[in-house]
Amino acid sequence: MATLLIRYAPGPTSTVYVVLMLVSPRRPSPPRSPETARPHAGAWRSLRPRVTVSPVSRRALLLSGGGVVAVWALGGFYSSLGPAFVRLLAPDAPRAAGGMVFFALALSAALTVWATRGLRPVTATLLGRAAVLPAVALTLAALRLMYLPAVFTAAVLAGVAFGAVSQGSLRMVLAPVPRPDRSTTLAAYYVLSHVAMSLPAVGAGLLTERYGLRIAAHVYAALVAVLATAAAVVLAVAPRRASAFGARLLLGQDRTTPRARRVSRSARRA
Repeated sequence: MATLLIRYAPGPTSTVYVVLMLVSPRRPSPPRSPETARPHAGAWRSLRPRVTVSPVSRRALLLSGGGVVAVWALGGFYSSLGPAFVRLLAPDAPRAAGGMVFFALALSAALTVWATRGLRPVTATLLGRAAVLPAVALTLAALRLMYLPAVFTAAVLAGVAFGAVSQGSLRMVLAPVPRPDRSTTLAAYYVLSHVAMSLPAVGAGLLTERYGLRIAAHVYAALVAVLATAAAVVLAVAPRRASAFGARLLLGQDRTTPRARRVSRSARRA
């Protein structure tokens, strides 16, 4: 919608923000929302950020972290340099085409999350990582052939990789974590994800300014491909070499370890 407003509405640098200002107050305000938690002391203390990984999910995060970094970095490439990529390949294309590249990625990612929700976490993650290399190859092919439809196809494949890896890895990491530790573990997962999305995109921008978009795209694509390949090999081999409990953990079938069960019982008693 922002892309269409920028393309067709007056005031392209302000209309989007005006619409957001008008829409946001219509959302239910917190005082009108029903409270679902039991009030207790420590409100100010609860605002202090806490980012830790529960011991029971550290192995799963280590094994899935490489793929998470790869797909979020790939998403960062399309969200930051996608419009410039479109202008390079098709200077005469409508301005809205730049935003539609990232829309194609986001839509395919959402559909992939829904389609793979019934798969085992490892299966979904490996499926998503398998889509990274074709997405990277199509991106580079589009750059050489100057063919815009290849960019949109690559964006769709990148969305498949993003959706499958993100939800599969998240399920794998959170499955064994007891409820009291889930918020801090989830925070750690998203810190890793957004750092992986932002820092490579900043680096790609600096490379683009210094050496041009073509060189930046080749370097970026090579790094993502190497990282995704290494992460897929590690994840494919690890469950076979793990213990019976480790295999259940990686497959998302064991939701609580003995330690997690003890923590959960203690939390319920508290």
